[in-house]
Amino acid sequence: MLFSAVVSAVLVSSVLSAPQAPKDPFHADCSVKWTLSESCDTVQQKIIDQMIAWDNEDCGTKPGDDKPNGQKCLYKHTGSNGEVTEGTHTTPIHRYVDDLKFTFISGSAPTCLVDAYSRSQTFSILDYGTNYCNLFNLMDGSGLVLDPEFSEDTNDDICTQRSSADCDIYKK
Repeated sequence: MLFSAVVSAVLVSSVLSAPQAPKDPFHADCSVKWTLSESCDTVQQKIIDQMIAWDNEDCGTKPGDDKPNGQKCLYKHTGSNGEVTEGTHTTPIHRYVDDLKFTFISGSAPTCLVDAYSRSQTFSILDYGTNYCNLFNLMDGSGLVLDPEFSEDTNDDICTQRSSADCDIYKK
């Protein structure tokens, strides 16, 4: 009981002292904005197509593995409504599920702002940048990071452990 009280006090203290406290301190998450020179319709379709292409078990992970050999799998496109596309990503070993949401905001001639968000469904305060990689891997796999106007806006305050994320650690 004392341990539980100490953990609760530390969590509350860290949340209250954070420059931008997370909406839910018990679920790691990531908010990131990308700017691209393509139309939002094209960008949205590329993200959907990449989710569908990686909607499989082909992660390179074998029975008995304690580390994944790839994360570019186990995505699910759960739906789109106008400029919003949602999905999930499941981790290959422990089968943790993270919710994904992409909002596409059209700018001038053609510019697209992608407002992306990933949140762990299970209890997790830290995630080693997993929520960031959930989003970035789709941008990378679809080729959108090669856009000549590609820019990214995020930080550790709004994206759990972004600065320590290594999205290539488990390449297939």
